Amino acid sequence: MFQWLQTFMAVFEAKNFTHAAENLFISQPTVSLHIQKLEELTGSELFIRNGRNHAVPTESAELLYLRAKQLDSLWETSLSEIKQLQGNTRISYPIGASQTIGVYLLPHVLPQLQATFPNYDFVIHIANSTTIFSKVEMHEYNVGLVESPMIAPTIERAIFAYDSLVLAGNPKSELWLLREAGSGIRAYTEQFFQHQNIIPQQKMEIASNEAILNMLQQGIGKTLLSDLSIRDLPSIPPPEKITRPLFQIHHAEFPQDELQIALYKLLLEMFQ
Repeated sequence: MFQWLQTFMAVFEAKNFTHAAENLFISQPTVSLHIQKLEELTGSELFIRNGRNHAVPTESAELLYLRAKQLDSLWETSLSEIKQLQGNTRISYPIGASQTIGVYLLPHVLPQLQATFPNYDFVIHIANSTTIFSKVEMHEYNVGLVESPMIAPTIERAIFAYDSLVLAGNPKSELWLLREAGSGIRAYTEQFFQHQNIIPQQKMEIASNEAILNMLQQGIGKTLLSDLSIRDLPSIPPPEKITRPLFQIHHAEFPQDELQIALYKLLLEMFQ
């Protein structure tokens, strides 16, 4: 059945039976058979065939994909932990961090974390908060560090610090530099616009704090950003103070491991 699930995930991601077969180096009839077996087992249609080998996932497939990804990740973690008990492997440990946390806070705790867990190879992914929530929910990241107040039924979160948002850049400029939808700072910026009754006359969306900072250093535009990242740029506090919590998140259905607990303690000690 595990092989059926791997085939199912390949079809789900490719949205195409032929491409899935090519990616898995198996025949298309084998792909079709695996999907048929899963549909018989679940009693539900997983894909709607639309045109030549095109596969549109059903609602059942959406749920099964989420669970299959979690199972696949848990299986890989279990294999690594079992091998580590035998003393012959290292554990790869993915951590997702939103940009402000990943660039300005996380580097301060990683050396101590590595010293405490020398057999772990940390893989740091910098992404926006929405992406990190999704990856933690699928158990692709063991733990996430986010700036967004968003919630999810399968995610547990705990505050480890706070930061303040400031208005940075040229206050006379009509150009607002905005992070992409899904980022923590974008959610707070939209709230700020609503509270201050601001309708931007010009705006530019940039999915990188560093790129926005470089624009501001050239005297181009203005934005709302964390006081952790403003460097020597001119800035002023907003009319109403904006303080936001920073969260560590993990999947509620998996118990916290010792590394997640240690990371949280380090973050609390250093930044709260």
